[in-house]
Amino acid sequence: MEYIVSGGRLQGELPVYGAKNCALALLGATVLTEDEVILNNCPDISDVRNMLLLLQAMGKKVWRCGDRVSVAGELHSTCAPRRYAALLRGSALILGSTVAKYHKIALPLPGGCAIGARPMDIHLSGLEALGVKVLHFPDMVSCSGRPKGAVFKLRFASVGATENLLCACSLVEGTSVLSNVAIEPEVVALERMLVDMGARIEGVGDRTVTVKGVRKLHGAIFDVIPDRIVAATYLASAVAAKGDLTVTNCCPQHLQAFLQLLQPHCSVKIYPDAVRIVAEKRTGGFGKVQTAPYPLFPTDMQSLLLSLAACADGTTVIEENLFENRLAHNAAELGKMGADVQVSGNVATVSGRNLHGAELFAADLRGGAGLVVAALSAEGDSVVHGIEHIERGYMDLAQNLRNVGAKIQLR
Repeated sequence: MEYIVSGGRLQGELPVYGAKNCALALLGATVLTEDEVILNNCPDISDVRNMLLLLQAMGKKVWRCGDRVSVAGELHSTCAPRRYAALLRGSALILGSTVAKYHKIALPLPGGCAIGARPMDIHLSGLEALGVKVLHFPDMVSCSGRPKGAVFKLRFASVGATENLLCACSLVEGTSVLSNVAIEPEVVALERMLVDMGARIEGVGDRTVTVKGVRKLHGAIFDVIPDRIVAATYLASAVAAKGDLTVTNCCPQHLQAFLQLLQPHCSVKIYPDAVRIVAEKRTGGFGKVQTAPYPLFPTDMQSLLLSLAACADGTTVIEENLFENRLAHNAAELGKMGADVQVSGNVATVSGRNLHGAELFAADLRGGAGLVVAALSAEGDSVVHGIEHIERGYMDLAQNLRNVGAKIQLR
């Protein structure tokens, strides 16, 4: 399957659904209790479907109706099946919960996008600080032992490691203090759901959290937060294709770093749960932008900005500080469209120009979305291959964009 993209002016409203990265973290936390956990606004995307298959294969009872997902029951195995674990990076998010609840896990190295090295050393060193024995194998890790409270500082504010350690500390004996933790909206949502399940967490949303372990957690009903990356993709599409688009059911506060880049170039109106953007002409360059942990500019929006910079009227310099391969592939693909993108190490210098249609290949989720954005700005038709990567994080992207005027077909 592939997308055929021919531009089009975007106009109307597009609602945002639940965040992939939030849903995966919350699903990982369901292992902490045998009680039922219900997630509302849970997106029906391939990464979430694969995570549910993984939980089900390990013994959980899983049920879905629309955007509501229920997970309950005990695990009957602490060995994650390779056929599911290898499908998504999010499979790593069962690590902390399983060790905390069952005191052991065998986890094949998780899959996901080929955007560079994403080591699990912070996850594992944090568990070791809690007293867990960790064995490393070429294609898997094995953890065993009853974790206990500890003090641990993350060497980098890793989102996944923060989420795993929050889950692990919730059921340990004693008190844990975690510092330099990630404060992304998805992490804060996990903290809040854990509290709803009975966890004792002080400092929700802060860089340092104190977790007082409890003996048992219970079920909860929780709403997955809106997907800020999907919201940014819709807004970027409107800028690229020129249009008047209102993105609804979103949290503008989560988009501040992205909106600040757009505001000098477009009309941006911010509402409590929506953003309206009116883009009538090409933007200028965006200056120098560096990716960094939240609340600064997120790496997951970098490919969107790269595409906007490629079709802008000016120069942009983008420094990618998290994933070393994230710039190179899309820079090469944009070059097929006539873009002037010069990459040196982790820095791309982009001199904007008019783009033309081309045959493009998505190598990862966010990069694929960025190519769709570029194709919306281009003269002529573009073919985007590899859309299975895009479908890991987007529900009906082609249909949703078509609903507001994009000329995009699924073939």
